[in-house]
Amino acid sequence: MKTNELRHIARLSWQIFCRDLVSRYRGSKLGYIWLLLSPLAMAGAWIYIRRLGNLGTADGPASYVAYVTTGMFLWQGFTRQVQSSMNQLSASRHLLSKYVFPWEALVLAAWAETIIEFAVSMVVLVVILVITGSVSGWGLVISLPWIASLLLLASGLGLVLTPFGLLYEDVGRALALSLQIMFFMIPIVYALPPSGMTRAIVEWNPVAVLLVGARDELLLGETTFLFQGVIATVLGFVVVVLGFAVLRVARPHLAVTAN
Repeated sequence: MKTNELRHIARLSWQIFCRDLVSRYRGSKLGYIWLLLSPLAMAGAWIYIRRLGNLGTADGPASYVAYVTTGMFLWQGFTRQVQSSMNQLSASRHLLSKYVFPWEALVLAAWAETIIEFAVSMVVLVVILVITGSVSGWGLVISLPWIASLLLLASGLGLVLTPFGLLYEDVGRALALSLQIMFFMIPIVYALPPSGMTRAIVEWNPVAVLLVGARDELLLGETTFLFQGVIATVLGFVVVVLGFAVLRVARPHLAVTAN
């Protein structure tokens, strides 16, 4: 890709991002407050459960609630990022065959919008964790590369599947079903076993590694998945590059089928 083309894609993606963000909340009375309502509702629900004291592990209800809440926030960010590029291009089908423009701009705009929403959610989460004394100060900084890697991998996986999702609706449905199944294969609402098959599955699942690593760093300031995390991060970069390559190769055929 030439420098001029990259600048054009960046400028166009910014314009699409601003347009989509404004149009999404233009007809709403509460406007951008909706960005806060979803994470606040989730945080409020878990604070209520924490007060009840009905959920807990050997470490106490507060640590369990922080454990589950953090995992849920990270999982939501991952799932939305995976589906963002496919949803954006599917919603823009009417443009794909009528206008000549870099489709990468649509993808980047979708990623930016999802990341903004996720960042707002994480700010709310961190505030709640600080108030409850459940966050590690140093871990708050160390967790950022893990979170970035998680979103990077999600972006790449979604982008690789996007051309196939535009051709066959079954791909989008299968993706949604796969995410539901994967939720139960990652220790989000249950503790990570010290050994056994379940731990082995987690250790070699790049999504689980990055999510658990990010949560461990955020809450504890350390993780045992450093090596696997590096591999998962490299995989994320490879998948993103592969995704853009697949989109470029498939674009002529997708433009025809979009009519």
